[in-house]
Amino acid sequence: MNRRALLSLGALAPLAAQTQAQAQPRWSPDAPVRLIVPFAPGGSQDVLGRLLAQAAGPILGQTVVVENRAGAGGVLGAEAVARAAPDGLTILLATAGQLTIARAVGRRLPYDPLADFAPVLHLSDSPVALLAAPQLNLADTQALLGMARNAAQPMPYASTGIGTNTHLIMEDLKARERLNIEHVPYRGAAAAFNDLAAGRIALMFVSVPSVLAATGAQFKLLGVTSRERFPAIPEVPTLIEAGVKDFEASIWTGLSAPRGTPAPIVDRLAEAFRAAMATDLVRTRLGGLGVTPNGDGSAAFASLLRDDLERWTRVAAPLDIRLD
Repeated sequence: MNRRALLSLGALAPLAAQTQAQAQPRWSPDAPVRLIVPFAPGGSQDVLGRLLAQAAGPILGQTVVVENRAGAGGVLGAEAVARAAPDGLTILLATAGQLTIARAVGRRLPYDPLADFAPVLHLSDSPVALLAAPQLNLADTQALLGMARNAAQPMPYASTGIGTNTHLIMEDLKARERLNIEHVPYRGAAAAFNDLAAGRIALMFVSVPSVLAATGAQFKLLGVTSRERFPAIPEVPTLIEAGVKDFEASIWTGLSAPRGTPAPIVDRLAEAFRAAMATDLVRTRLGGLGVTPNGDGSAAFASLLRDDLERWTRVAAPLDIRLD
């Protein structure tokens, strides 16, 4: 065979490989897909998971079954996915509570929150809201920050638990703004709302879904931690607008698969669940759930996880949090 013929064959080889790859059908699940929701039924994450499962099933051509695996702050559910076969048939509705914050606050985890999962899709974001006791008669965020900086005694603030988003976000604000405040953890938002209304608690961060659901609760809503104003409460400014430079925080939700899940499966899952987020079934419910869609793919979601872990590790380091 002469040199010209060899060169021609060399030029055709990449084209043949590309044609073969294009001819391969997209991955399609051959059995129902289990979406592990690491929370009990009824909460906003569970509702979101069920909406997505209902919308994504027809897109994937297979039923998506929600399986609630609550316990240990969501760690049990995440562990089930980390140990599952990397075949696309078991996926996790992931939050920081099982991945980044869990590692940042020193929880003993039966998995590596970054290495043992394949990031699929950054589904959505929900800001938290800054609330103040009505008795403080504060006009805005800057008035609260000024009061907290100059307080003779530490002002008590509530969180929904030690090592939670609401705890670490307030500690981040405390460090940045040099606030004289002290932590009072609660088991959820309801009891904290009662003490805030009574003035026993001065301030707190709480999820926007909790604010939207708190009919009749007494508090002063000062700001939200999103970069843009939240559509369901457009009259409430962001903390950035209120003068807290670059202060942004989100309770994000993502989709993760077991480590080693092949890229075509990851891509197909991302495509299907991104399309599910855009359906009328899901889109019309997002505002009421206190979330906004995101849609960033695997690489961007992986970057978010690394950045989130670095931020909350830095915030948690001086707090000496002990959970186990």
